[in-house]
Amino acid sequence: MNEKILIVEDEFIEAHDLQLVLEKAGYRITGIARSVDIALKMIREEKPDFVMLDIFLKGDQTGIDLARYLSKVNIPFVYLSANSSADVLSAAKATHPYGFLVKPFREKDVLVTLEVARYHHEYTTESDLSKSIHFQNQLDTMLEACSSFDERLIQTGKALQNYIPFEYLSVGVLQGENYRFDDRGILRIGFDEYQYIGPMEMQHITKKNVAQLSALSAQTEYKDSTAYFQEPAFVKLCRFPNLHSLIAEQFQVHSLLYLPLAFGDGSTFYFNFYSSKGDGYGSQHIRISNQIKASLTIAVERILLLESANSSKNTPNQLSQLDTEIIQPAPFEGMVGSSHQLLKVFDQISQVASTNTSVLLMGESGTGKERVASCIHYLSERRNKPFIKVNCARLPGDLMESELFGHEKGAFTGAVTKRTGKFELANNGTILLDEVGEMNIDIQVKLLRVLQEQEIEPIGGSVPVKIDVRIIAATNKSLEKEISEGKFRLDLYYRLFVFPIHLPALRDRKEDIPALVAYFTEIYNKKLGKSIRPFSDKILQKLKLYSWPGNIRELEHLIERTFLMTKGDDVEEIALPLATDGYSAKQQQDKIKTILENERDHILTVLRKCNGKVWGEGGAAELLNIPPSTLNSKIRKLGINKFNFS
Repeated sequence: MNEKILIVEDEFIEAHDLQLVLEKAGYRITGIARSVDIALKMIREEKPDFVMLDIFLKGDQTGIDLARYLSKVNIPFVYLSANSSADVLSAAKATHPYGFLVKPFREKDVLVTLEVARYHHEYTTESDLSKSIHFQNQLDTMLEACSSFDERLIQTGKALQNYIPFEYLSVGVLQGENYRFDDRGILRIGFDEYQYIGPMEMQHITKKNVAQLSALSAQTEYKDSTAYFQEPAFVKLCRFPNLHSLIAEQFQVHSLLYLPLAFGDGSTFYFNFYSSKGDGYGSQHIRISNQIKASLTIAVERILLLESANSSKNTPNQLSQLDTEIIQPAPFEGMVGSSHQLLKVFDQISQVASTNTSVLLMGESGTGKERVASCIHYLSERRNKPFIKVNCARLPGDLMESELFGHEKGAFTGAVTKRTGKFELANNGTILLDEVGEMNIDIQVKLLRVLQEQEIEPIGGSVPVKIDVRIIAATNKSLEKEISEGKFRLDLYYRLFVFPIHLPALRDRKEDIPALVAYFTEIYNKKLGKSIRPFSDKILQKLKLYSWPGNIRELEHLIERTFLMTKGDDVEEIALPLATDGYSAKQQQDKIKTILENERDHILTVLRKCNGKVWGEGGAAELLNIPPSTLNSKIRKLGINKFNFS
């Protein structure tokens, strides 16, 4: 082992002890820095392979400031800290460290954390290379299988979705000052479902002709290099009428990644990736774009050559139209909906299922964390091995260790037989630790050892037991808050936070309610032997107006209860709880509305009058006398779906 490590720590004794541990293990220490300025100088001179980094240092800058630089130059680092405040954790997490050691730490903790960090860094580098190769292979296969431009565009978009997620993707060609609109796009409408939108479709959707769209194209900003625009910059990009503002209005997107491909004839073929998230794109997407740019350029040149060969048969506006390309989605059984929040969860499941990476599921009660864990297991190579579920909230603290790790006969009073723990039962499979935030600190320490060393120690046992278990943890608590209150270990959090998946609350994806209702209707018709017909629009609208504090579980129970009480084949009325968000119906009527509630009602009234139109003449922004970007920001903040009025 000849790796060079820089220690950035302002406490001399701790830094010296760490140096002894690392040198004993065969690492080369390039130096010890007490401040960011000194560390930067050592990094430039010594070029370390790894940095062990304390958060609080001498001087004005912190270890988090240095971490941002290390991320840019691709030097992996592990944090060292005794501080566990929520603010510090949030800032540290944003720098994407490869590990976190909480002081005081054992020698073995240091070495195991460093080994895991090195593995993750190497995996990331190798993954980037393999992604590029895999992408090239996908494109080659796609070009052989497709016969038209729109088919090739959809298949290219599907391949790109794995690297640069988008809700809408448009492509076009720039040749000098020629701004005639001829862009093609694809809109994501399901997990593996896309709708092709060519020039004719765009005219129909926007009610603008080619001349008007070409004028907007001339007003659109085009750059020479790959660039991303998060929400503040994207709003600025849309301040004047152009293609970006038009697409933002039509498809509710809030960030953009622009990827141009320059050709030898002086023309530029560009990709515009649009995300519904305000922070959808960042520097990591620039890095990925640069990795796949060469493959993408070759593929586009081939597509254009094929298109040129067919030009005698098809003009640009006469390509065969493929309205919707649908491929059977992966088996996300019981996970119903097509909102962008849920599609993101599907993407994350697909990315992580085939690996052995630990997963942390976060979300309110009733959002489906256990179902997501099941999907991850059954889509993995461990699908034929055990899947063990443990609800940590239901286990008394004094029994949890025995339940998880097992015990030997006679290990304690009452241990009359040997007990095999859940981890051993899950060997070669997956274990779900539901409500992991309820674990006491002592058990957290033991769980950390399991993650680091892949072995357990049954109570009363004399020899550790080696295991191969994938851990999925789930929580409805804010672990950052638990850490700040000293109830959850920071280093354990970082070991679980390798691949976090956040499950949205039902109130944040109300557009999925009709699909969920249809799904539960089918289930309970079969279960109860009934033939109740689909719910009316009136009832569905009522369900959408409810806040759903119990999320999907509450919706399912409500539908089951409704089916039990319904005598005919039609649900005439549905009994939602009288108390909503802590208020009775009478209190809701008497309640004085806040300024935000009044503002929401006023915007809703104007949107109804304008049939959901925000931009342009006769739009809601014009009637309210505010910029369209400001109105769109308010619509998002107030949770208004403007498409309900179109």
